[in-house]
Amino acid sequence: MKKSFFLLLFLSVVHTLFAQDSTRIIFSQEADTLVKQRFIDRYENVFMTKVPTRHMFKIGLSQYYQPIQFTFNDDKVFNNSSLAIGYEFKFLPAFSIALSGHLPFYVIEIPSEFVFKNVVYDAQLRWFVNMKRRIRTGKSANNFSGNYVALNYTLPGALRILQNEPTVGIKFGFQRRVLNWGFIDFAVAFQKRSPWFEYDLDALWAFSTQASFGYAFGDWKRSNKSPLCDILLCDENIGNQWKIKLPELTFGRHLNRMRFGVAYEHKIMSSPFSVNFQYDINLSKGWGYTDGPGRYMAYETYTADFGTEISQFFTIQPRYYFLQNRSKMRGQGGNGLSGMYTGLNTEYNVYSGRHNTLFDNNPNKYIKSNTLYIGALVGFQQRLFRHGYLDFNTSYNFKREKYSKDKSTGFRGNLGLGFAF
Repeated sequence: MKKSFFLLLFLSVVHTLFAQDSTRIIFSQEADTLVKQRFIDRYENVFMTKVPTRHMFKIGLSQYYQPIQFTFNDDKVFNNSSLAIGYEFKFLPAFSIALSGHLPFYVIEIPSEFVFKNVVYDAQLRWFVNMKRRIRTGKSANNFSGNYVALNYTLPGALRILQNEPTVGIKFGFQRRVLNWGFIDFAVAFQKRSPWFEYDLDALWAFSTQASFGYAFGDWKRSNKSPLCDILLCDENIGNQWKIKLPELTFGRHLNRMRFGVAYEHKIMSSPFSVNFQYDINLSKGWGYTDGPGRYMAYETYTADFGTEISQFFTIQPRYYFLQNRSKMRGQGGNGLSGMYTGLNTEYNVYSGRHNTLFDNNPNKYIKSNTLYIGALVGFQQRLFRHGYLDFNTSYNFKREKYSKDKSTGFRGNLGLGFAF
């Protein structure tokens, strides 16, 4: 009986182990019925690369583009910046003609007649490299967003030997439309004064960096929805950042100049307060304008000057981003270091230079000054894409020089455009 029971149990276990499950799993493949969607190309939408454009009017700010520079000890609101107005016309898919005028920002003491004499009129024939191929392959439309090589001719408002002469040259640059309303243009230029070659072919050449940006309007079709957050870091929580300005470079026979700046900004915990530390250095050797007798230039305020200079600014700015809390309440970011701000501007300038002023009683004078600026500050800062930034501010300052008893007040301006990390 026991043997029969164990035999029956053994046979049951064996049958369970080797028996096949009658349940079947069947795999099948069916065609996808969903319509394939094209993901938005951020680059295309920001720079309008596929929006046809043949006419573009531009108004904005141009930097690194003045025929005659001022010395660094001449304290102005904006040094070496101009109001730029231009028009560009595309007559072939890869070629355009760009015309522009640049009106420099000078101090109020300079007669307006002299300011207009230093307007620069610029004409360029631009070849947009690879534009024709990009249009053919569907990567771009016939427009102004591209890299270019240009032949250019500049004409000053008034002619002066070796300083305000016409120039011819070549530029290598890139230009981009920005959404419905903006443009940016940056180039390196090789230009020759005395373009009709009164001197040797290799004489009077100069190298410079030139930038302009601002508002643009033309014949393009407007987009109803501008992807602002593709440009701005709307929702990034940025607690600190390093900022490096695009350098200003000019190298030539009559002027060699470099301007460079770096800054570090640190946010105070999660509050809308921050502290911005900034260092700017300016180096120059060559001809410029400075305070002094003006018999040579036929007016009283400024005169021609050849000098060697170094100017350094050490800046500390406590900042308050006063719209940040409102942006958070509206769900529009407000966690970073972007937006309108106010605060306190404190700058310490260390300057030294040797000047050889024409018709001066002291033709080789050495100037040294340490100047403190303190005043109320208001500005706007914005992160652009992942590693770009724009920082613009102005301040009304009390000014005190260490080696002088003179005290004064006045406006100062600062414009930073470059890379942020």
